[in-house]
Order: sequence, then C-alpha cells, then structure tokens
Amino acid sequence: MKNLFIKYAIIFIVALSSCSIKSDDILRNYAVERSFLERKGLAPDLYLLEKFKKYDVVILGEDHAIKDNLDFVAELIPKLYEHGITNLGMEFGSFELQASLDSLLTAPTYDTQFVRDMMFYYNVGWAYQEYMNIYLKAWEFNQTLPEGGAPFRVLNLSYRYNWEAYDGGTTVEEMPDVFYRGNPNTTRYQVVREQVISKDEKALLLVGIPHAFTRYSESNLTETGDCEFSRGSLGNMILDHHPEKVFSVLLHAPFWSLQNNEMRYVSPGNGVVDDIMKLNSYQPIGFDVIDSPIGKLSDQSSFSVCNDDLRLSDLFDGYIFLTPFNEMQNCSIDEKFFDGKAWTEIKTNIPDPYWHDPVNSLEEYWAQIRLYANVKSRYQTLFENPAQTPEYGKVVQVPNFKSQHVVSRNVDVWLPPNYNEDNAYPVIYMHDGQMLFDGASTWNGQEWNIDEVVTHLMMENKIPPVIIVGVWNTGRTRHSEYYPQKPLKLLPTSLRDTLVSRNLAGKPQADQYLNFLVKELKPEIDQKFATLTKAEDTYIMGSSMGGLISMYAMCEYPDVFGGAGCLSTHWVGDPNIQGTEIIKSFAQYLDENLPTANDHKFYFDHGTVGLDGLYEPGQAMVDKIMQSHGFDDMSWMTKKFEGADHSEKSWNERLHIPLQFLLKK
Repeated sequence: MKNLFIKYAIIFIVALSSCSIKSDDILRNYAVERSFLERKGLAPDLYLLEKFKKYDVVILGEDHAIKDNLDFVAELIPKLYEHGITNLGMEFGSFELQASLDSLLTAPTYDTQFVRDMMFYYNVGWAYQEYMNIYLKAWEFNQTLPEGGAPFRVLNLSYRYNWEAYDGGTTVEEMPDVFYRGNPNTTRYQVVREQVISKDEKALLLVGIPHAFTRYSESNLTETGDCEFSRGSLGNMILDHHPEKVFSVLLHAPFWSLQNNEMRYVSPGNGVVDDIMKLNSYQPIGFDVIDSPIGKLSDQSSFSVCNDDLRLSDLFDGYIFLTPFNEMQNCSIDEKFFDGKAWTEIKTNIPDPYWHDPVNSLEEYWAQIRLYANVKSRYQTLFENPAQTPEYGKVVQVPNFKSQHVVSRNVDVWLPPNYNEDNAYPVIYMHDGQMLFDGASTWNGQEWNIDEVVTHLMMENKIPPVIIVGVWNTGRTRHSEYYPQKPLKLLPTSLRDTLVSRNLAGKPQADQYLNFLVKELKPEIDQKFATLTKAEDTYIMGSSMGGLISMYAMCEYPDVFGGAGCLSTHWVGDPNIQGTEIIKSFAQYLDENLPTANDHKFYFDHGTVGLDGLYEPGQAMVDKIMQSHGFDDMSWMTKKFEGADHSEKSWNERLHIPLQFLLKK
C-alpha cells in the first residue's frame, strides 16, 4: 500500500495532458481487434452477467464521480438479482453502519437523510447524488420482492477513517492514527470474505481503479532506483486467497502518466482503445482483455513503472466501454448534503488533505467538490483543442506551454476584434486563465466575460484595443505559485512553516512562476503576436490569490509590468490563522519594494460578502503604505463594493473600472 494514495490521487485535481484523442486521418484499421469485438463483444450488462457464470466476485474499477458509470450500476440491480447475484459492494460506505443500512433497504419507507448522513460519515465531501441513488434503487427493487424473499444487499466495504488525527503523513503506514484499523483494503477484503465468499454468494464490487487490480502488483521505484512490488489491493487479496472466484473489469477511464516530471492523464493502451471504440461507432460494449488482441496492447502509463512491456491484460481481465471521455456526464450535487452539519466537523474530517489545496471555508470546499465532478474540466486535455470560445474576438490557445521553472499549462491568447498584425497592442497577463472567456467550460459555470467587457469599452473608446493572455492555473500548484514568496520570509518561523506545509504543499513557487511569466511566456507572446513590449504597455491582473501574485509581480519586475489589477486581494493568506502577522508581512514587503509611483499603477478592491468580507483591514493597512510612497489618484486606486462576494460574477460586474484605470494614458 505504500504511496498508493499519492500515486493514484484523483480528487480535486485538474490533470494536464499532451495526449489527445486522435483525428480520423491517423486512425488505423485495427482489423484484428475489431473482428474480435464483433465476435466476442457483448452489451455491457450481458457481459457482466456472463462473467458471473464462472466467477463469484466481479470487481468494477471506476474513475470516481462519472454519472454514466453509476447509472449503469444502479440499473443493473434487478438483472443482477434475477441471475442470483444478491450483493453490491460499495467503496464509499462504512461497514460500521451495515446493520442500519440492511434495515433501511427492507424498510417500508425510504430515509433519504439516513443515506446522506451515511455517505457523510464515510467521506464528508462525497456529495454526489448518483452514489446515493444506488441505495435508493436497491430499496426500490426490494419493495417489488414477495414478502419473505431474500433482499438485495448493498455492502459498505470500508470503515470510517479518523482524519482528525492527521499529522502530515502521506502513506497508510505513516498514518496509523488515521487508518486505525489498518490497511483499508484489508478491511474491504474481510467484508467480502465474510459477507459473500463464506456464504457461497455472489457480488459485484464497485471500487476505485487501484483497488480493483487482481493480477497486477503495484510497483514503485525506491530512492536507490530499485523496484518494489506490493499486493495490497482488494483485488489482489481476493485473487491470492480465492484464485478461481474473482474477475476484474475496468470501466473506461484514463490512466495517470508521469511525463516531464508531471502527472498527466493518458488514454488506456497508449490511446489505441479510443481509436478502436471510435471505429466501432462508440457503441457500448463489454469484452475480455485477457487472452485477447486488445489485451496485447502496450500501455506506458504510470502502471508501467518497473514493467517496460506492460500490456492491458496485465492490468485487468475485462473492459466495459459505455461512452467516450468527451461525452461523459457530471455527477449531480446534493445541495442539502451539509444541512445541519457544522463547518468545524466538516473541516476536521476532510479526507486526504495531502492531495489538494487547503480548504478555509465551506464555500471553498463546495468549490472543490463541484470542480471534481466537472468531467469536462477533469478530462479537458485528453481532447484536441480545449480552447475557450469567446463572444467577441478570437482565442488562440498555446496548449501545454512548457516551462523550465513550473509545471506546463495551457495559455489562451485573446485577440480583439479586427486584430491586425500591422498594429501593436498593449497586453494584459491574467491568472486563472481558464475562468476568463467561456462559462461553459468552467467548474462553476461563471466567467469573467472579459472579452465582452473589453470589446464594449473599446467600442466606446474608453480603452485602446488590447491583447489578453490568460495563463491557466494547474489546480494543485495554484496556491504555491500565487502566494508571494518574499513576504513569507518576514513571518515567524512557526507561522511560515505552517503556511508552507498546509497551504503551499511544502514548496513555495511564486518566484519560479514569475520567472515563467517574464522569461519564458512574455518573450514567446511578443514574438508571435503584435504587442507593445515596454512596461508602460504591459499589465498583470488577477483575483484573490491572483491579486496577491499580481501585486508581487509588479514589485519584483517593475521594468516588465507597468500596472497591476488586484481584485479581492487575499491579504489574509489563510483565513483560519488569527491575528494580523500575515497582513503585516505583505505591508512590510510593499513598504520595502514598491516601484516608483510616477510610472506604475496599482488597482486594489474588495467586496464585503464571504471571503471578501475579511479583506478590508488588510487593504486599509496597504493603503497607508501606498500613500506614504507618493501614490495618488493617477497611479493608485482602491475600491470597496458593498454586497459583492468572492466570485467571477462579482469581478465581471466591476471589471470595467480597473481596465479603464490601468489602460488610461
């Protein structure tokens, strides 16, 4: 199990990938594989039922929070029962509550709140309706059975982990107080053994991909470069103790791959599975990979560590394809999931804190939950040309821009209407670039609408035509890249260490991020587009943490940037840390590093609702510093917006103000 939770971390991350589903002109015929599917492939439900003729336990390995997969499993329940399969094992549930669950599934009335609380008990952030719908479908089916008939059971396979005891570890072995009952997969195996195998019953198990492996042994490279293997998955344990009883099936999902020191999503079988499914008109199908031509496909994902000749059949016995990645649907969010729950209880039990950005409020946690459920965002770079579609102008995307300083990312370059290479344009560099132009592609359905705001201001002759460079964040490195590095050094050691370990994933990267912007990205933009290159025509802008890094960028590179737009600047750093030391560190940094007022402009603002309601004291402190350095109405503006919250909608509503202030000559 060592490093299992890191290697296959799949919550609240937006993966970057250079792999795309291939276009028609490079597809091969794959005649042998297609012939195999025609002869041996079955409808997905029939395929699973066929496997139960030989095996007592079939494991479905899923990438979590995909609605299509969960709907498929829910609709299987009557068919499973009809064929003598009376158990469905679920990873996202605690066996401590099994007796209560058994009672619910045979009760005359269904208790929605109990299921919601049961899911919360195991994972306080698993607010995805389709998982809870499986329990509802089981209850509905049991209502159709004759009195005294054996019910269909849903088995909770896991136990509740004690995240309140988390102290910074990254493996199961390093967190004995969290995983106080030991390896979670050992518990899952014990449930299956005692509730299914020992009773000579059959079960379908729905678990995450790394728990579903049977023959495949997890592999890791040690610090000395040696390979070590472990057989700690649920599937490993069932196969090792009951070799004739288990069969593993992958529900179509991407794999992780380490490329250029980054974890990225790649398509199974080096993309060939997608090619074959496309040639098969994306028909839902189930098929064997073991002892089949598709199973012979090479796979160079992270699973191939210590195995240079890994094949798909080394990973799974069977495969079910329901829908292509770009058509997979988001899970629904249960908006009542946290009703009656205290934020203190939620926060102390948020699982896997080493996988994702720190969470400082329920608002932020909801954002993470919704982001993870956004399949389009999660899988975006598996597809060709994930550029955003603006209302006005044109977006030219530079996908997967490589850097020597930070992880690669997409960059969107917005060109104004009537862009002409014979002219030259000022440039605004903006952080969180995926949130700027197209709400249809964002995690929350909101956008800055900057193309519309800029175009209208241009038409009214309030600003000159301008190029916008949207620099995407990577999700997992956002805080560490956007938190100004030098102010950290002004904090007490204990506070600095807390911030770095809890909020910055142990590695501040703001200076590297600015090196990327200034030394790599800007020269590329200036070379490829018609830009005005001097500082007086180059601006940087962002909100929240993006406001902090915009302020920092102009102080560190006053010869590169002439203006900074800092909306809802996150002066508090971490809302959970009491006192003013963090705010004072930013104020001291500004006092010591502000550029000259006669040729630089700063714009600051904040609202009064939610996170924005915390910013006024810090902004007041900063405003005194600005005044003391000679900044006046021509070079500095601070605005307060009553009733404005911390959202793209609010920033859009006031975006015209900083644009006019910064671009006015």
